Amino acid sequence: MGAFLTYALDEGGALVHVDDVPKGAKCACRCPHCKAPLYAKNSGRWPEPGTRRHHFAHANGKECEGAFESQLHLLAKEVLQEAGIIMLPRSIKGQFPSGRVRIRNIEKEKWDDCYHIRPDIEGIMDNGERLLIEFFVSHKVDDKKRQVIVENHLKCIEIDINYQALDKAQLKKFLTDTDEDRNWIVPIPPLHKPSVESISYGSNPMYEKIKDIIKRLFDEGSLTIHPYSLLLSKSDKPINLREEGYDICDINKNYRGFKSDLLLYSSNTEKKGYISIIIRSRRRYNDYKRPQDLRVIDIILSANASIIDIQRQWENGDLSSNNNVSIEYKGFLY
Repeated sequence: MGAFLTYALDEGGALVHVDDVPKGAKCACRCPHCKAPLYAKNSGRWPEPGTRRHHFAHANGKECEGAFESQLHLLAKEVLQEAGIIMLPRSIKGQFPSGRVRIRNIEKEKWDDCYHIRPDIEGIMDNGERLLIEFFVSHKVDDKKRQVIVENHLKCIEIDINYQALDKAQLKKFLTDTDEDRNWIVPIPPLHKPSVESISYGSNPMYEKIKDIIKRLFDEGSLTIHPYSLLLSKSDKPINLREEGYDICDINKNYRGFKSDLLLYSSNTEKKGYISIIIRSRRRYNDYKRPQDLRVIDIILSANASIIDIQRQWENGDLSSNNNVSIEYKGFLY
């Protein structure tokens, strides 16, 4: 259901899938982020329908928060190197090439002695020009590297892979068949300073109160949601998040570039999952991007919403809707 560690580094430093290595400690693999020894939980065979998904676990039993981001970053580089094709971003006033191009002489993480940078990927396009590629998971290209790229007129694109699944086939399609979530590294225009001082009212104080209520309900007892309540094909099947294994609730937490008012997840490495709760004043009219392993709950408040009424309605930990509060779910209907 969540961000399992399914790729690791073998003894030679190559990226390997959990189904391609021996069971347990015999896999001799290490975490792509912290480099700690891993234990392959794959039963020595391919997973059967209905069984727990195969994955790696840290031999020391500790959780590694950066493991998923690291394996996604490594997999993207491997997929691109194998494909030898990239879809470039749309050209800015004809200043850059665009469309699908082949790349030859691809190298990963090669140190550039001339410019003192280490791009994720570099290669030569069909037109003979050098192309640099940076993958963004948790950190964008920093100001120092951006300055080197811009001042030396290097052609470099940055690709946001936060919303992509940890799947080679899907990553290849994303990199080679679409131009989404990627941009050329160009100079950042100076900020425009308004001649008249603007007034900022800050965030709605009611949002903070709602966050506090949900956090307290979660910490002190249980939290029940109703993701199937509006489906004609299914009867309402309330989900108690505590019983589902969610035991951590963080406020104002980012998950793979997606900001949450409240982020719920499990400390149990056997049962990972992430739920983002966001408090809003209006519905999202268009589909929106989110990491594919993230479920989202939007709590939409009307202008007439009363904190006293909401608190009274949710006092038993049941997040239900009423005339002034709507709750919408994304990613629960798998």
